[in-house]
Amino acid sequence: MQFLIPVDFSEASAHMLRFAFDLNRHFFAKLQILHLFDVPITAGDDSELFLRNYEAYRKSYDDELWAFVKNNKGQFHYDTEVFATSGGHYQGIVSFAKTHKPDMVIIGHRGAGGFKRWMLGSVSRYLLTHPPAPVLSIPETYGFLNGKGFKNILLATDLSSDMPEEYCRFLKDFSARMEAEITILHCMVKDEISLPEEAQVRASLQQSFGKDIRIMPLQAGEHVSTAITQYIEDNVVDLLVTMPHEHTWIDKLLIGSETRELTSMVKIPLMSFPEKYSV
Repeated sequence: MQFLIPVDFSEASAHMLRFAFDLNRHFFAKLQILHLFDVPITAGDDSELFLRNYEAYRKSYDDELWAFVKNNKGQFHYDTEVFATSGGHYQGIVSFAKTHKPDMVIIGHRGAGGFKRWMLGSVSRYLLTHPPAPVLSIPETYGFLNGKGFKNILLATDLSSDMPEEYCRFLKDFSARMEAEITILHCMVKDEISLPEEAQVRASLQQSFGKDIRIMPLQAGEHVSTAITQYIEDNVVDLLVTMPHEHTWIDKLLIGSETRELTSMVKIPLMSFPEKYSV
């Protein structure tokens, strides 16, 4: 098992790295620490010189990554690798994940408000809404587990599509390692018309997890993301999991999906899955 942990040397990624080392006591996975850097602008057309300079530049980030790991690993001594390479931030992470096929990507986000959140949280937001593998996002303000693990996991579903059995196994194994309870929640919009597929999805989830789905009717005008956020606060949930969806072209044009909204609203770790299982 291996976990991919992208870092940018910020306090948010330092907190997330410390959290990942703590979380890994339940898995003992190999940790792949990744940093994507911007290539400095150079003059001239000497490609050989450029490659030498590039390699020296990349090696300096390798050294910085090892120092970053040393400063944030605490008491733990897991099998760890560092990777420094150039490339666009979320595109580079997605490309790296497709090549190295981690079992989970662990990222941090700052949880700031308004415009600052949009700018600084863009990488985390993109990875949660376009995950290349199961993605676990840790808010900078979230406390450490101290070996206890997550205890109350909420799986939110709109019953529009089934959860692949591979993801069910992943989540059940994850919760078993945490010794956590999983609750499955469906927020029912007022006057919602049930589609024929919903009964099949509901039966499949009940069979996979061995428990009934909790139905929460929404008030008129109440948003699903708001209701889920309130449920989390009322029931002391410490990990929210969102279901994968097959998106149409019109879905991708619309801004304001539940997952996108939840990345801005929840104050606890959030896990999302890719549309298709590939790890």
